[in-house]
Amino acid sequence: MMEAMQTEADAAAAYGLRALATVVFDIDAGQKLDALHPPSCLSEAAKTSLAHLSLPHCTNQDEGDTQFIVRFRDNADDRELLFGFVLFRQQKDESRTRGYFQKALVLVSTKPFVDLYDRVLRVVGPLFFKVGPQVLAAVYNNIQSWPDLVYDAPVVLPLAGTYISCIIPKLLDYEHLDSTYESDGDSPLHSHFIVEGEDDATDFPDFNDIDDDDDDEEEDTEETVLVKGGNFVVSRRQHPPSPSFGDLLLSKQTHQSTPFENIGLYSSFVSLEESLWLLWQLAITGESVLILSPHARTCSQASLAFTSLIAPLQFQGDCRPYFTVYEADFDTLASRQTHGVSSPKDVTVIGTTNPFFMKSLSHWPNALIFPFLEPPSVKPQQRKGASGAEAAGEADETGTICLRIQKNVELDDFENSHRPMILRRCPRYMVPDSTVLRQLVSPPEIHITQTTSHEEEPYVTINNAILRKHFRKLTKDFLHPFEQYFGIWKPGGRRSNLYMSAEDYMKPFTLPGLLSSIKPRQLPPQIKQGKWKALYTAFVKSPHFEPWFNFRRQRCIREFANTLRTLRDSVDANLLLSSPFGDNLSQEQYVKLKKEMEVALALEKAQGEVDKQQIQTIKKHLKAVKEKLRSFKQTQ
Repeated sequence: MMEAMQTEADAAAAYGLRALATVVFDIDAGQKLDALHPPSCLSEAAKTSLAHLSLPHCTNQDEGDTQFIVRFRDNADDRELLFGFVLFRQQKDESRTRGYFQKALVLVSTKPFVDLYDRVLRVVGPLFFKVGPQVLAAVYNNIQSWPDLVYDAPVVLPLAGTYISCIIPKLLDYEHLDSTYESDGDSPLHSHFIVEGEDDATDFPDFNDIDDDDDDEEEDTEETVLVKGGNFVVSRRQHPPSPSFGDLLLSKQTHQSTPFENIGLYSSFVSLEESLWLLWQLAITGESVLILSPHARTCSQASLAFTSLIAPLQFQGDCRPYFTVYEADFDTLASRQTHGVSSPKDVTVIGTTNPFFMKSLSHWPNALIFPFLEPPSVKPQQRKGASGAEAAGEADETGTICLRIQKNVELDDFENSHRPMILRRCPRYMVPDSTVLRQLVSPPEIHITQTTSHEEEPYVTINNAILRKHFRKLTKDFLHPFEQYFGIWKPGGRRSNLYMSAEDYMKPFTLPGLLSSIKPRQLPPQIKQGKWKALYTAFVKSPHFEPWFNFRRQRCIREFANTLRTLRDSVDANLLLSSPFGDNLSQEQYVKLKKEMEVALALEKAQGEVDKQQIQTIKKHLKAVKEKLRSFKQTQ
């Protein structure tokens, strides 16, 4: 019994599941947690955060369901943040004081499995609003019964009497040197949703229509109960679907992903296509950005997509895809960027629907503002603080307003517009790629709404794939000049051997050395046509550089060390006592070799799993060197 419970808990942990919750608006208490399962799995601070974040501040009156993502801490001193996958429903209801029914279902996870939990919510959300809070325990128990987690392959998971099909990506982790950083044959991710079976996944029976007459064989009486004893019970078990074509395509990728690569770039930045290269620059150079939209889903998706623009680099910063002024650490985040200049130690991306942030974060370094207004009859006037030449010249063909503003100018000096607006305080180092822009499929007329269809238009899927592939390649090409620092070289005057330290033979990094080694003609056109030296300098100073550089460096060192370990087992000790040309080594060289062997032996003994054969080999080699040193002493 205990083993079964432990197995279920392990399954929930593997998929990152922490809790399910519901949030409502109480006319007296405001936003509050209505139900939580398991009941004691979150701190009081986390419950408060969840309540504040799950019912978005909206000036519009869109009705229906919308999904977005939030991030919050369980405890104030926690380094890692939890993910909240929110399904928010708003419906007009004159019987309520506010005139609307507002309620949210939230799935709390420790892992950013966006595709998976988006699909889970789309299945269980309609059931929750029909059946009630007993669905929380049933979903939790259902996920606990899922099979062992499988990465980067199509998986079909049972859920509430139906099945969901998805790909769960293996995420790149700088803490583990066996992570696969890059490989050939990129297969860009895109967001899609498949629920297959005999019936529509959201077509649940109306409990009010269930007849208790056991003699009526035409109805599924007792067997129709969907939630019973904390579990789903269905009258007809559906057959698992075959993996979709889209999932089979995604399974072909051979690289590990960074979080949020499955969020579409085109769908997240509608009408901002020409500005994506500027956003890539802001992301890779570690600029803090405020993303404002009238819709919670829009700012949430755009914030996460922004951090994924620099894949395969991991974004090293604090990203809050939807944030409110009521969060406990609002003042902390607001104080990070007060002088109009991004601090590398405090890079922060904030998404919000509240225009008050333009005033409270008035000196934030950069802002992306989605349209809050319908197209006006007259053009909005330019406000103070923008360079006249740039204000006149940077409104691109898609209608995006892109202004460079002075450091002392406040963000709330600018009025709302019917066009997207990018306000930045840093220079532009990049130019757009006109070839990629021409490849994008032209859309029909687009209207951004809070409630979006689950089905993705074909042109959106195609454009998402084009942009994801382009920016992943752009980042890899940008990083290519650093490859010279991830190889083993042989500096003059040093003798190589099977016990040498890899660090001694790797090229030391300096920014001037990097810049002098770069040949501009080998850079991507979007980079070499701009201020590429300033771009590389800003990247090296950003928080993204050092973790990535150390990861690549350490992985190279480990791979080289493993190669040496393999070679040692096949080399006779006597071969180590002479040069490749058969000459005897000097006494100083033997002393150095002895020290290198002793270091290697100590490192080998410190391994978690000791390789007895390797230790035996090193001791044999070390014995031969010591004997040679003794012979030197005897002849002196």
